[in-house]
Amino acid sequence: MYTVSLARMAMAVSAVMLAHQVAGKAVRDALFLEALPVTELPKMVIFAAVLSVLAVPVYSRLLAWLGPRRLVPLGFAVSAIAHVAEWVWFGAGAVIPIVVYIHIAAFGALLLSGFWSLTSELFDPHSARAQFVRIASAGSLGGIVGGLTLERVGAWASADASLLMLAGLHAVCAVGLWPMCESLREQGQAPPPEPLFGRQMLRTSPQVKEIALLVVLGTASAAIVDYLLKSRAATEYSGGHLLQFFAIFYTVVQVATFLFQAVLAGPLQRRLGVGRSVTMLPIGLGVSTVASLLFPTTAVFAVARGTESVLRGSVFRNGYELLFSAMSPQEKRRVKTFLDVACDRAGDALGAGIVQLLLLTGPMFLVNEMLGVVLLMAAVSIWIGERLDSMYLRSIEQRLIDQASADGIMGIGDFGGLTLHSLEVPVVEPPVALEDVRPGHREHVPVQVLLDEPLDLLRQLRTGDRDRVIVALESAPRFEAMHVAQTLQLLAWDDVTAQVRRALERTADRHVGLLVDALLDGATDFAIRRRIPRILISAPSQRTLDGLNLGLSDSRFEVRYQCSRAMDRLLVADPSLRVDAPRIFHIVERELSVARPVWNGHRLLDQFESSDAVMFLDDHLRDRANRSLEHVFSLLVTVLPREPIKVAFRVVHSEDPMLRGLALEYLTGVLPETVRTRLWDILDAGVGQSTRAPSSTTALEELLRSQDGLLEQLTRQVTPSVVDAREPADPPPPANPPSGRR
Repeated sequence: MYTVSLARMAMAVSAVMLAHQVAGKAVRDALFLEALPVTELPKMVIFAAVLSVLAVPVYSRLLAWLGPRRLVPLGFAVSAIAHVAEWVWFGAGAVIPIVVYIHIAAFGALLLSGFWSLTSELFDPHSARAQFVRIASAGSLGGIVGGLTLERVGAWASADASLLMLAGLHAVCAVGLWPMCESLREQGQAPPPEPLFGRQMLRTSPQVKEIALLVVLGTASAAIVDYLLKSRAATEYSGGHLLQFFAIFYTVVQVATFLFQAVLAGPLQRRLGVGRSVTMLPIGLGVSTVASLLFPTTAVFAVARGTESVLRGSVFRNGYELLFSAMSPQEKRRVKTFLDVACDRAGDALGAGIVQLLLLTGPMFLVNEMLGVVLLMAAVSIWIGERLDSMYLRSIEQRLIDQASADGIMGIGDFGGLTLHSLEVPVVEPPVALEDVRPGHREHVPVQVLLDEPLDLLRQLRTGDRDRVIVALESAPRFEAMHVAQTLQLLAWDDVTAQVRRALERTADRHVGLLVDALLDGATDFAIRRRIPRILISAPSQRTLDGLNLGLSDSRFEVRYQCSRAMDRLLVADPSLRVDAPRIFHIVERELSVARPVWNGHRLLDQFESSDAVMFLDDHLRDRANRSLEHVFSLLVTVLPREPIKVAFRVVHSEDPMLRGLALEYLTGVLPETVRTRLWDILDAGVGQSTRAPSSTTALEELLRSQDGLLEQLTRQVTPSVVDAREPADPPPPANPPSGRR
């Protein structure tokens, strides 16, 4: 509910801010072109861009000192006061149109960047994916209202009245931002800002170079197409008609942006991802530029400029802002103003400079040359955009690990399972003398167990006497296949399980096939099958891994669980081993598809040793929760980067919404859609179910819903066929098991 209210406030402010932006562009262009010739426009664009770039260091330093929660509302208030001053001195020749142009073109970008910087700190990356679409859609709707209102102002009142309208809109933004700023927690003392083009910033944030080039090229292309449209409009309209033309144009663009945002932007972003969402802008501009080359008319130029504006304000904006959601607040404040303002204005200056250079060469073929430059820039932008997805995923991954490390989550152990140190083979003690009570004799006679012949060893393993079996297991110099087959049967005997494991681990590398065959044979006792995977860890090889992979199809959950844990440990011991990723994802999807009572009912019969304990859950949860979820993540680490997946598993239990959002956003980027959808349902984090980041409390309540009578409930609710196929009940042990065996 808290996140929902923040989103609504951000949507309201976005609507008013975009109303000002749309109306301000129309007022800026109309006043300037009415007072000065269109050939002066490139010079004005360059001048405004230079001022904007020079203002960035000052703005960055203020942002570091005050933070966005104080600076952004103050900036909107100052802008409102400046509009009132422009209205007061309106009519003083060409000075005021130039001041209005600089105000809106140069410093409006700072306010827009500040708003999105503030908004990105309110939401974690996962909830930001949905909230940014809504906020941008509200902004598009506000832009429609602003354009329509300005069109009526241009028809009914003088041009200077529009300045009072702009002042009122920014005043409303300043007031509306205060509740949002109060909810933003302090981030501590920010580091001093670096130089505008400091090398340290590019080293700590390597993706900034690609994003910066993308922004510069995109803005330069838009500036060239914008000039072509305005030069045509200035020759066809004048006075109030020119203001109405721009008001109508920007309003139509906002209507198209809103419709595109509301209907297509969200689904496109989910399907395309961050990188391809950003790439939609140069693709759309390139297509419309080709149309302009074929049909160089005012209407086609308007379509080209409108296509660029629609895509920039919808799908591009959604993907572009998500690139920053993975950054820490300090990194975000360091680079976002540089990209949003300095690079954006540099793109304007580059585009205007190209136009000015071509104007000096003469009017012949001027339009074709400009459009050719736009096509070249679009092609380079598409090439850069194709690399953004991998950069974004790496950024999310690194932020997740860094944040978890800072919060102490990284140092709390691995998943449950054997550690590599626990695989060391113990030293074999010399043969032990046993006391044998012979029939008819009351005294105890020491007897030495001799294991000179293979049959002697086999005979001792089959005696059913615990002490003799233990001596045989620990004293045998070598196990043949028949000894391994007999020892496997002893694996179900709880009194000697530890000794059997150690004995089999010593010889597992020579009998992998026999162990795997027993694992995959459904007729093998369940107690044996569930303990074999932990033994196979001591024989790391591709053959072992393939056998464990086949064991993931077992009908019993604990066998599948132990196979996934063993595969994880094998891959840690030998990363060169290969796993069939499509098969693993298919198995994960199958595990996530079981009925919720069955999912919650999965338990382990074997207790963990101290070295195998699940260290990321407290004692209350360790034996009751997350075995099914742990099994799924154990499978995922075999085909995905191990460390981030481990952190994500721990973080989904965190109460920190930022950490949890980072984990969910990372999983969104690496999981197939079918797996992600089912996992989201398990975590109660499905897109569209809630407008906030899913709470870990809700997920844990789902995972802990099983009660003491769950097995009886399964017997009543689940059909026998399903029970047999997915999770058959454990057979009760006999009242008096022979020789202490289960």
